[in-house]
Amino acid sequence: MKLYTIIIFIALCAVASAQTKDLRTKEQRLYEIQLREAQWQVDNAKLEMETQLSNYEENKDLFEQSIRTLDEVNRYQRDYQRAKLAYDRAVIALEETQLSFLRQATHIAIIEAKKYRTPEGYRKVEITIANASNLDQAISLNPDRTAAEVKALLEVQNVQVTIERNDNLIVGDPYEQLIPSLKLDEQVVLIFRLLSDLDAVTVALTAQNGDRDEFPIVLRKESLQDIPTINSVQFSQEGDLNSRVRYDLILERLAEDEKTFRLAVVNLPREIDFAFLDNATNASLTQLKFSEEVTRQQLELELQIPEKLSRRFVDQTMEFYVFITDQEGFSQISELNRKYGNKPMELEDINTVKGNKERFELIPRGKGALETIIANRYQEIKVDEQVTIRVDLLNTGTLEVEEAHLAILPPLGWTHSTTPDTIARILPGEKEPITITLSPPEGMGVSEYDVRVEAAGFVGNEKVEAQEKDITIRVEARANILRNALIIGGVIALVVGVTIASIRVSRR
Repeated sequence: MKLYTIIIFIALCAVASAQTKDLRTKEQRLYEIQLREAQWQVDNAKLEMETQLSNYEENKDLFEQSIRTLDEVNRYQRDYQRAKLAYDRAVIALEETQLSFLRQATHIAIIEAKKYRTPEGYRKVEITIANASNLDQAISLNPDRTAAEVKALLEVQNVQVTIERNDNLIVGDPYEQLIPSLKLDEQVVLIFRLLSDLDAVTVALTAQNGDRDEFPIVLRKESLQDIPTINSVQFSQEGDLNSRVRYDLILERLAEDEKTFRLAVVNLPREIDFAFLDNATNASLTQLKFSEEVTRQQLELELQIPEKLSRRFVDQTMEFYVFITDQEGFSQISELNRKYGNKPMELEDINTVKGNKERFELIPRGKGALETIIANRYQEIKVDEQVTIRVDLLNTGTLEVEEAHLAILPPLGWTHSTTPDTIARILPGEKEPITITLSPPEGMGVSEYDVRVEAAGFVGNEKVEAQEKDITIRVEARANILRNALIIGGVIALVVGVTIASIRVSRR
């Protein structure tokens, strides 16, 4: 009984020892079983082939001794050829099994994927791809090959790489890049220009045999510069005096830390007020915070052009710069402001400021405008009388108007004159008088007549016209003094006569 117990104990220890020594994974054990089965098929086919070969040679000798017929020998030959074909197929199946296991040991890994923005404003994606195949697994699956041979078999060739969106739309430029060869543990870095601003893409790898692997990844954000980039589409604009002009601002920073930056404007005349406005809230900002979640912000730069801007700026192209910078760069700008005062800064000094900047243009446009002011647009005259009318020309624009004059459209036959004929200059907000003298023709009938008055002038080569206005002139007939005296005398005589008659009647 003790001996039996000892034997069982030794057997259990042997089994436990065998299980302890076998540290392979389930997949490796499965691979070994499949390999052993494929090898058994080869050995079995080889044995069958050798048997059929022996039968063929034996019956061939018997045929030479005239013991076997030719048909029997040919049958044995066909059996041998079929056995040889089965053996060749078994060998190919074994090699395919080994290669399939080798393919499963082959692995291409995405080591790193990051996007960044270049100083020129392009968004780019940098993908690091490595041949991370399992050499130990490949060697264990190919025991008949040396490590060097297996390592060479793990080399990957002609891999096509594309950057795609979730819907398989290619968003990388170039659309496709080819890796001619990638040896074991070798890495290659591919750079694509990102055609669409995405935080997540799919890296598609297509092997030479047509196998395709897709790797959905979230791009790690990285900045070549710590300070955000700044860009604008509407960098050059025109604006009238006493108006507001807005520029779009796109600021972007690709980084994983959180930082705050300041905004500043350089070389903008102090007469022009500015403000950085949030598109969503319309709040005025001076600082911006960027983080891993907040990488892109859109603002508007609003300029208020005053009505009485210095004449030297009107209709001239003004260049100024908008900076996004840190505290150090903001201090540099403050020092340059103290150095230059009201004078524009030199570009050489501007380029020394730490930060990113965008160049802008503004052309303030002045305008000249005239208005005719007529105090009394209804006049009454007698036949053959002249009428004198005062017209004031008011410059309601922001630029001085030169060569201002009136154009008179009188009724048919009337004559007119203006004093003065032309006003050399009218400054903005000022007015100058012009006297119009109108004379009706002789024999003009009693009626009402309209006179149209138009004003015009020039601002540079541009003609400025005022809104036309009409003046109504009523012409009345002259009074007949003798006839009026006779009528009055007759009325007086009639009254006196009636009075005397009344007195006489009353006395009776």
